[in-house]
Amino acid sequence: MAVTRKRICITGGAGFIGSHLVQRLLEDNEVVVYDNLHRNALQFAHVEGHPHLHFIKGDVMDYDATRRAVDGCHIVIHCAAIAGVYSVDRNAVTTMEVNLLGTHQVVKAALDVGVERFLEFSTSEVYGPFIHKGKEDDLTTIGPIGESRWVYAASKLASEHLSYAHYKEDRLPLAIVRPFNVYGPRQVGDGAVRGMVIQALQHAPITLYNDGTQIRAWCYVDDFVDGVLRCAELPQAVGHAFNLGNPQGTITNFELANMIIRLTSSKSTIVFKPHPGPEVDLRVPSIEKAMLLLGYQPTISLEAGISRTIPWYAEHLAGLHS
Repeated sequence: MAVTRKRICITGGAGFIGSHLVQRLLEDNEVVVYDNLHRNALQFAHVEGHPHLHFIKGDVMDYDATRRAVDGCHIVIHCAAIAGVYSVDRNAVTTMEVNLLGTHQVVKAALDVGVERFLEFSTSEVYGPFIHKGKEDDLTTIGPIGESRWVYAASKLASEHLSYAHYKEDRLPLAIVRPFNVYGPRQVGDGAVRGMVIQALQHAPITLYNDGTQIRAWCYVDDFVDGVLRCAELPQAVGHAFNLGNPQGTITNFELANMIIRLTSSKSTIVFKPHPGPEVDLRVPSIEKAMLLLGYQPTISLEAGISRTIPWYAEHLAGLHS
């Protein structure tokens, strides 16, 4: 999908997915990365000094700085968030504030500027602990208050409702994406594939929780970015939420660990331990809506994607922490 000749602000653009979006958009667009550098995958993207790249260090909680970052932009892609199960567990208050109130600041700034498209990143966590072929208009399910696992989902779902209210009341040109287990090179936060690959490359035991039969549908980052760009470009995306993932990448965690051991020629063993909190046992999306409205079609198989991912971690292993 080609987005061209636009000025695009990517909040959280130094993160894992953000850095891949920057790389894809940079040749044909002016790209503003707005990020507080809590995580920095962009340093690995080899885009320093590119004439189309404008980096602004700032925080989405700061309206004035955010307003300056989106000034003159046609498209805002709002990736910035506190994410990752373990990060959220340690920072529940900040998660709620950044993911809801921070989104509110970015939306206000985008409305003030009058952007052509506002693309918001939500999460597949809004479907709760058990979802198979989940459709965008299915019920969203949040676990009990007090379980920090669900703070992230609650914050993202609330921000979806807030942004959608602005779509209806203020004509915010909104599209929402719900990512399903995106993986690939440069993942610098929590991530099962990242963790398993690093452990396998070190020939260390690979830790799985409970019995390892949790089921996920894994989507390679290039396929996911293609879906995001379709949401940013196509007029029919406005007013909709889209599941973006790859149902054909569905596998148990145990099978995934064994695939990674095989593809890395690792001597790792698999060890099991109880999960410390609530677990998601099944998460597989329906992508029919994205296929129908956007022409979205993931093409990279799980084995091919893992094979593309391993060399990057092998190269950067010394600087990463499992």
